[in-house]
Amino acid sequence: MVSIGIQRDKDNQVIGCHMSGHAGYDEHGYDIVCAAVSVLSATAMLGLTKIAKQKGEFSNSEGQCDMVLSGEITRSGQDILNTMLLGLEEISKQYPEFVQIHEI
Repeated sequence: MVSIGIQRDKDNQVIGCHMSGHAGYDEHGYDIVCAAVSVLSATAMLGLTKIAKQKGEFSNSEGQCDMVLSGEITRSGQDILNTMLLGLEEISKQYPEFVQIHEI
Protein backbone atom coordinates (compact mmCIF):
# COMPACT_ATOMS: atom_id res chain seq x y z
CA MET A 1 0.00 0.00 0.00
CA VAL A 2 1.10 3.57 -0.68
CA SER A 3 0.75 5.69 2.45
CA ILE A 4 0.54 9.46 1.90
CA GLY A 5 0.84 11.85 4.83
CA ILE A 6 -0.09 15.49 4.34
CA GLN A 7 1.27 18.10 6.72
CA ARG A 8 -0.40 21.52 7.06
CA ASP A 9 0.47 24.70 8.92
CA LYS A 10 -1.85 26.74 11.18
CA ASP A 11 -3.26 28.48 8.08
CA ASN A 12 -4.16 25.11 6.53
CA GLN A 13 -1.48 25.46 3.86
CA VAL A 14 0.20 22.25 2.73
CA ILE A 15 3.80 22.40 3.98
CA GLY A 16 4.77 18.75 3.62
CA CYS A 17 3.91 15.56 1.82
CA HIS A 18 5.43 12.19 2.70
CA MET A 19 4.75 9.12 0.57
CA SER A 20 6.02 5.62 1.20
CA GLY A 21 5.40 2.09 0.10
CA HIS A 22 4.31 0.33 -3.06
CA ALA A 23 0.73 -0.13 -4.14
CA GLY A 24 1.02 -3.83 -4.90
CA TYR A 25 -1.72 -3.55 -7.52
CA ASP A 26 0.37 -5.50 -10.03
CA GLU A 27 3.91 -6.76 -10.44
CA HIS A 28 6.84 -4.34 -10.71
CA GLY A 29 6.81 -2.56 -14.06
CA TYR A 30 3.08 -3.10 -14.56
CA ASP A 31 1.66 -1.40 -11.47
CA ILE A 32 -0.52 1.41 -12.82
CA VAL A 33 -1.40 2.65 -9.32
CA CYS A 34 2.26 3.11 -8.35
CA ALA A 35 2.93 4.72 -11.71
CA ALA A 36 0.09 7.20 -11.29
CA VAL A 37 1.21 8.22 -7.79
CA SER A 38 4.81 8.52 -8.99
CA VAL A 39 3.91 10.71 -11.96
CA LEU A 40 1.84 13.05 -9.81
CA SER A 41 4.54 13.42 -7.16
CA ALA A 42 7.40 13.87 -9.65
CA THR A 43 5.43 16.45 -11.64
CA ALA A 44 4.53 18.33 -8.45
CA MET A 45 8.19 18.46 -7.43
CA LEU A 46 9.17 19.81 -10.83
CA GLY A 47 6.43 22.43 -10.61
CA LEU A 48 7.42 23.44 -7.09
CA THR A 49 11.08 23.91 -7.98
CA LYS A 50 10.90 25.17 -11.58
CA ILE A 51 7.58 27.07 -11.74
CA ALA A 52 6.73 28.13 -8.18
CA LYS A 53 10.37 28.61 -7.13
CA GLN A 54 9.30 27.16 -3.78
CA LYS A 55 12.12 26.57 -1.33
CA GLY A 56 12.22 23.27 0.49
CA GLU A 57 13.67 19.80 0.56
CA PHE A 58 12.48 17.44 -2.13
CA SER A 59 13.48 13.80 -2.57
CA ASN A 60 12.09 11.00 -4.67
CA SER A 61 13.49 7.49 -4.59
CA GLU A 62 12.24 3.93 -4.90
CA GLY A 63 9.22 3.61 -2.60
CA GLN A 64 9.74 6.98 -0.88
CA CYS A 65 8.91 10.59 -1.74
CA ASP A 66 9.22 13.59 0.56
CA MET A 67 8.40 17.25 0.00
CA VAL A 68 8.97 19.65 2.89
CA LEU A 69 8.48 23.34 2.11
CA SER A 70 10.54 26.06 3.75
CA GLY A 71 10.74 29.82 3.57
CA GLU A 72 7.83 31.80 2.22
CA ILE A 73 5.03 29.51 1.08
CA THR A 74 4.18 30.60 -2.46
CA ARG A 75 0.64 30.77 -3.82
CA SER A 76 1.66 28.89 -6.95
CA GLY A 77 3.31 26.25 -4.75
CA GLN A 78 0.02 25.75 -2.93
CA ASP A 79 -1.84 25.53 -6.22
CA ILE A 80 0.56 22.84 -7.43
CA LEU A 81 0.31 20.83 -4.21
CA ASN A 82 -3.47 21.11 -4.05
CA THR A 83 -3.73 19.96 -7.67
CA MET A 84 -1.47 17.00 -6.85
CA LEU A 85 -3.70 16.19 -3.87
CA LEU A 86 -6.83 16.24 -6.06
CA GLY A 87 -5.22 13.62 -8.30
CA LEU A 88 -4.03 11.52 -5.36
CA GLU A 89 -7.47 11.66 -3.73
CA GLU A 90 -9.07 10.45 -6.95
CA ILE A 91 -6.62 7.54 -7.16
CA SER A 92 -7.35 6.74 -3.51
CA LYS A 93 -11.10 6.70 -4.21
CA GLN A 94 -10.67 4.37 -7.17
CA TYR A 95 -8.09 2.12 -5.46
CA PRO A 96 -8.71 2.50 -1.70
CA GLU A 97 -7.00 -0.78 -0.82
CA PHE A 98 -3.78 0.42 -2.51
CA VAL A 99 -3.53 4.15 -1.61
CA GLN A 100 -4.25 5.76 1.75
CA ILE A 101 -4.08 9.52 2.45
CA HIS A 102 -4.01 10.97 5.95
CA GLU A 103 -3.21 14.24 7.69
CA ILE A 104 -0.14 14.30 9.91
